[in-house]
Amino acid sequence: MTRRSTPSLWAVIMAGGLGTRFWPVSRKSKPKQFLPPGGGIPPNYAGLSLLDATLKRVRGLAPPERTLVMASAAHRKWLRNLDVPKRNVVHEPAGRNTAPCLGLAARLIESREPGATICAVPADQFVGKTREFRKLIKAGARLANEHGSIVSLGVPPHSPETGFGYIERGERIEDAGEVEAFRARSFREKPQLAQAKRYAASGRHYWNSGIFIAQATRLIDELETHLPRLGAVLSRSASAYLKRDTAAFSKLWETCESISIDHAVMERTRRLIVLPVDVGWNDLGTWPALRGVLRRDEAGNVWILPKGGETESIDAKNLIVRSNKKFVAAVGVEDLIIVETDDALLICPVADAEKIGGMVKNLGEKGGRFL
Repeated sequence: MTRRSTPSLWAVIMAGGLGTRFWPVSRKSKPKQFLPPGGGIPPNYAGLSLLDATLKRVRGLAPPERTLVMASAAHRKWLRNLDVPKRNVVHEPAGRNTAPCLGLAARLIESREPGATICAVPADQFVGKTREFRKLIKAGARLANEHGSIVSLGVPPHSPETGFGYIERGERIEDAGEVEAFRARSFREKPQLAQAKRYAASGRHYWNSGIFIAQATRLIDELETHLPRLGAVLSRSASAYLKRDTAAFSKLWETCESISIDHAVMERTRRLIVLPVDVGWNDLGTWPALRGVLRRDEAGNVWILPKGGETESIDAKNLIVRSNKKFVAAVGVEDLIIVETDDALLICPVADAEKIGGMVKNLGEKGGRFL
């Protein structure tokens, strides 16, 4: 068991996603992490981006010099003016999911500050209670160091979501201090609806927030244990990156297995602790998630319109409408997502929001003209 009374905390912002389920606002050239929630006020996408909001949120945990942004090389244009040193923005040559992303980040941080602790945070989430969030991250860092474990922030489920992972709690950790913490009994990634209903009703399961805290060496060891080939490739990739051998780094990176940290480590490790949280967390993974962030009218409708835009509705309920038009009317419709951009129009039942990503995949197979 490794102990550090005051662990040096680094923030790792995972900003390499494509945000396909937020099409047509989120595009390949500018995915949702570089946009405000829902794309902001049309047509000029004004407002603080999700990535900038995330950087602002972690600023009370780690200064810019201890903040690493992991992002796609294809998005260099949107990464130029971030509030972190340029050397702390890592451009991934290709998308390889979160396990290679965090494995590389852990090695880079360990090379710069041995013994450091990492807080890994997705760039495209919403947290309403920043002060409570920071308090829990600091408590999680202490637990990660004292127990040599990975600490995950778990969100009590309020519905049987199939797009989230679920962490089942085991025995309570008695020396957790002012927070409540449990050893994880199991981790199940994106279950079927029937299983998700059982998890949501159990009182023992939490949504996986995607926010993890661990010593850099713990993440490195876990990847080498469960995926030794990937661990070896990441070791060589980090070495090439630190030597600024761009060609070697790119070549090695592209041989990495594309796999999430959830499948690679969280489902397999025996060193997982879940920290239940109430921080106003919202995954912002699909259009319906905006209901928890943006204002709704008395009928439950979310309207994202240009400044001064007006609406008129009769018997219209639970709509999510984004349009460039100054005036939008809705009559006798409900539970629909309607999103308009300059070159595309999306119409989708709210219940089928998860299928938007699959539709975008089909577009890619057909030439990707509207990606």
